Amino acid sequence: MNFSLLKTKAKQFMCFGAMALSAPAMAAGGLDEATSAVQTFQIWLYGFLGVGVLVYMVYQIILAMLEKQTWGDVFIAVGKVAAAGGSIVLASWAWSIWGS
Repeated sequence: MNFSLLKTKAKQFMCFGAMALSAPAMAAGGLDEATSAVQTFQIWLYGFLGVGVLVYMVYQIILAMLEKQTWGDVFIAVGKVAAAGGSIVLASWAWSIWGS
């Protein structure tokens, strides 16, 4: 499976989704509606990513239980998930300082 193509398509989908949800709201009713639409998309995206992370971790644990990989690989996967979640928190924190 070509993961670089999959990552590129996922990035394109997220960018398109953000633009598709925010542009009509800005044109139709102003900044408040656009902010609401972006926040709704953000909540949906976090839920989607949460389910994806859960499936990934269950997959890693099943592989370890079937002895296809070591438990150390499971802990590395936990670290990757924590780093990914931490990067979202770090970006939100930085935006609150230097953003609007």
